[in-house]
Amino acid sequence: MRPKTNLNQANWPEPAAFCLKCTWLLMHMPRYIAALVITSFVLSGCTLARVATALAQSKSAFAPCTSDPRIMCEPGSETLAKRIVPLLPQAIDVVEKAQFSTFASPIIIYTYASRESFASHSGALAYADGAVSLGRLNLSPKLLSTPERTRGILTHELSHLNLQLQMGSIAWAHVPSWFHEGLATLVSDGGGAETVTSEDAAVALSQGKQFEPEGSQWLLFPKSASSYGLGPHMYYRQASLFVGFMRDSDPIAFEKMLRAIEAKTAFSQAIESSYHQNLAPIWMRFLSTASPLVPADGLRQSLNAIKEE
Repeated sequence: MRPKTNLNQANWPEPAAFCLKCTWLLMHMPRYIAALVITSFVLSGCTLARVATALAQSKSAFAPCTSDPRIMCEPGSETLAKRIVPLLPQAIDVVEKAQFSTFASPIIIYTYASRESFASHSGALAYADGAVSLGRLNLSPKLLSTPERTRGILTHELSHLNLQLQMGSIAWAHVPSWFHEGLATLVSDGGGAETVTSEDAAVALSQGKQFEPEGSQWLLFPKSASSYGLGPHMYYRQASLFVGFMRDSDPIAFEKMLRAIEAKTAFSQAIESSYHQNLAPIWMRFLSTASPLVPADGLRQSLNAIKEE
C-alpha cells in the first residue's frame, strides 16, 4: 500500500512543498509512467531534480563579508561580493521601476567561491553566471573573469527574483521561460545576452531560426533555448525583443498584464485580458515589425505553431 502524504505542509518553504507535491504525484502515477518521468528527469538534467538537491545543501558557512548584510558570502568569494555592493542599489531601483513592484520579501544574495559550489547550492548548471532558486539569488565566481558583465547579470537575476517573490515559486514556474527570460534581459539592458545583438537576432528571425512563444509552460518540463535549437544568448535576445515589442506597442496593456501575472493570473489569461487578444496576433505583428524579411510562409508556420499549443 502506498503511504499517505500530507500536502498541506504549512511550515515547509514553498520550494520544498513543491518538491513534496511532485513526489506525491510520482507516487500516485502508474509505475511505468513514473519510471518514464524519472528517467526523463535524469536524462534531461531536470531543474526539479537539481533544485531538490540544492534544497539539501547547508549554507551554514555563509556569512556577511561586506558592508551590505544582504550579501552572504561563502569563504573565498569575498572579491565577488565586494564587486556587487556598489551595483546593488541601482540594480534594485531599475527592476522595481521596470516591473512596477517592489520586492515582496527581503533580498538575499549568495556568492560562491567555486562554480561547483554555485551549481550544487543553486540548482543551476555550472556554466551559468547566476540563478534564482528557493527565493534566493545566487552568483557564480564565473563573473570574476568578465567583470563588465556583472551589472547586467545582477540586474537580470534581480528581475527573476522580483517576479518569483511576487508570485511564489510554483506560480512562477508556470510562466513560460521565454517571457521571464525576455523580461529579465530587457530590464537589464541585454544582461545574459551580451554576445548576440538585436541585429543578430533579427537576422535569425528572418531565417526562421526562432523560438515559438507558448501561452503556458508545463511545470515538469519547461522549455529552454535548446528546445528551439538556439543558444542561450540568442534565445534571451529574441525573447527580449518580443517582450520589448509587447511593452512599447501598448505600454498600458503591458503594465496591466505584468501586474496580473504578479497577482498569479494565468499567463495566457493575463495577456488576453490586457491586450484583448491572444498571443498569436501579437507575435505575428512582432515578426513583421522586427524582421520584415521573414517570408509570409514563415509567419503562417509560426502562427500555426502557436495555435497548436
